[in-house]
Amino acid sequence: MTYAEAVARLLALRGGEHAGMRPGLERIEALLAALGRPEERYRIVQVGGTNGKGSVAVMLAAVLRAAGRRVGLYTSPHLVSFRERIRVDAAPIPEDAVADGVDALGTLVARLDATMFETTTALALDHFAREGVDDAVLEVGLGGRLDATTVGVPAATVLARIDLDHAAVLGPTLAAVAEEKAAIVRGGAVALAAAQTPEVTAIVERRARAAGVPLLLEGRDLHASLVQRDLDGQRIDCAGPGFALRDLHLGMLGSFQPSNALLAVAAARQLGADEAAIRVGLARARWPGRFQLARRREGWLVLDGAHNPGAARALAASLRDAFGDAAVTLVLAISRDKDARAILAALAPCARRLILTRSSSARSAAPEELRRALPAPHPDVRVAASAEEALAVAAAPGGTPILCVAGSLFLVGDVLRAARGGDKPCCVEKGADSIEFLF
Repeated sequence: MTYAEAVARLLALRGGEHAGMRPGLERIEALLAALGRPEERYRIVQVGGTNGKGSVAVMLAAVLRAAGRRVGLYTSPHLVSFRERIRVDAAPIPEDAVADGVDALGTLVARLDATMFETTTALALDHFAREGVDDAVLEVGLGGRLDATTVGVPAATVLARIDLDHAAVLGPTLAAVAEEKAAIVRGGAVALAAAQTPEVTAIVERRARAAGVPLLLEGRDLHASLVQRDLDGQRIDCAGPGFALRDLHLGMLGSFQPSNALLAVAAARQLGADEAAIRVGLARARWPGRFQLARRREGWLVLDGAHNPGAARALAASLRDAFGDAAVTLVLAISRDKDARAILAALAPCARRLILTRSSSARSAAPEELRRALPAPHPDVRVAASAEEALAVAAAPGGTPILCVAGSLFLVGDVLRAARGGDKPCCVEKGADSIEFLF
């Protein structure tokens, strides 16, 4: 089996690339049992929440690696290459390991009717065991209680900001979503959580008490403050039980990242990382498609998935903080199962020009649907049939110094794939990745 055949087989499983998650743990448990329980051979840290969980996972993995640990990192979805989902010491899984792993799992996957996400999770956990990792940082796929990453007993669990998303699966209220996501707190040395609404905080506290896990909360036990912010990064102070670290250089941009960095720092401290490792890891960690900046000939390109209302509000704040009143052209695609009206309400006021398009995902809403979902009239709205057409419109004379592509990680992936030229994994640490001068 070739790598291309293996990826095609994965995408053909139940749910496919864009909806390959089905709540329930029985199938992942059966897969892991058949593999000889790979998840028991290393220390697990599980990172959940709605917005920011990928950023926390990437920063934590970079810090643990700087501390001398061999680290597996499992994230989803991928932007350009399937191999981005599974990394060891920041390096994407080799193509032959994907092919061999999918081939070995084939009969069992068919018998269990396992989804793409369950199969990929099993592939990742087995790869980590074969590679002899010390730690595995697992980003939750959907929810938490019944997510395929909720296996074994984690050494620590981390909850980034919890907001409304995936209401059809997780429930229509913030409390229902929080109950599902907080369920990853089930054991281990400590749980850490971002600042939440009082309602969500109460749910997280109740879950930690029931699990007998000490809980460290942002704003109560953990504190971060911004020292400086510019287009080269951010400098922050972080403090918590037993540590106070000043003037940390955070390589990731975005007004939302200091909070995520605080969770990564606190988790790393609980897991034994020293100050030197924290400084190195935070400085070199990168998370593509999350307020990712690249130079254009006449300004800046911003790539940010921002696929739910909370993330859209965070992007709007980050644009203001980074660029002030500079004019923005916003290229936007949104999946049909998202709250398009709320996303548009947060982002449309930031844009001098608004270009509505669709991503390559089958779930992407039609541009005219998005136009109808605008909560208020906009002075300059255009529609484009594809990301390529939208970018051509944005690059035409009369453009703005800031071009922002947002609303869907699939749209961001389309742009990166076109710029990078095929199945080339994005990097999660500084040094080997550049998409400058795309236009």
